[in-house]
Amino acid sequence: MKKFLINTFKRSLAFFKKDLINQTSYRLSFFLNILSIFIAVYVFFIFSKLFEGSNNYLEKFGNNYFFFLIIGISISDVVLRISSVINTEVRNYQLTGMFEEIINLKAPIIELLSYSFIYPIVYSIFRLLIFLFFAVIFFDLSLDFTNIGLIIFAIFLTLTSCIGIAYIAGAYALAFKKGNPLSAINQLSVMILGGVFFPTTILPDWLNYISQFIPITHALEIIRYLFISENFLNTEVMQHFYSLALLSLCFLSIGLVVCNFAIKNGKKNGTLTIY
Repeated sequence: MKKFLINTFKRSLAFFKKDLINQTSYRLSFFLNILSIFIAVYVFFIFSKLFEGSNNYLEKFGNNYFFFLIIGISISDVVLRISSVINTEVRNYQLTGMFEEIINLKAPIIELLSYSFIYPIVYSIFRLLIFLFFAVIFFDLSLDFTNIGLIIFAIFLTLTSCIGIAYIAGAYALAFKKGNPLSAINQLSVMILGGVFFPTTILPDWLNYISQFIPITHALEIIRYLFISENFLNTEVMQHFYSLALLSLCFLSIGLVVCNFAIKNGKKNGTLTIY
């Protein structure tokens, strides 16, 4: 067990260093990304001015559309980035011929693919903090950190669901190579039905029902509510936690099963290295 943990740590660190070196080699791109976050926050701040004043849909969010929007955008940035990791890595490995090397390694392929999450998760959390930092420091966004432990737990569950979705998209890439509609469906679901730009209560009843099966819907409800001063854990928030935990478990379980199946089937048919 000790040897397994040591090997896992070494592999995780190796993958993290690889991705970090690759990203930091483009320093201008890194700083431009930070600048783009500031510009985005500024644009959202200006845009939110159009919705100032009392609004029935935003009442439970303090009638603050900038608060509503910046939380939605920052969390969706994390979700979309993580849920596309395996699909992107699979395509890169196929195009660069690295799959041939991976197949010959002793470690299971899905384990090696899983290490690809480490850097994107760290970088996505960093971007999330930068979003909130700019909003708080430069645009007077008010956030209450009393419930920060619960908020971190909600983000953890959200990341778990994203990893599951990433495995599912990765399985599609392994099986069908080009043109991954699952990634497009996930992006549309998150941005339109997930409550990023507007409360899901605005949606027609049937769409609102569908949105309840999208993890980010519950994550945003939890995080927005708990970031508001004098709000604490209640029955409604607990219900969202239960839903988010159940969806995270379901997506992760399905993702691992279908990704393992796609890898085994690819090995059997000799199609893993074909792109």
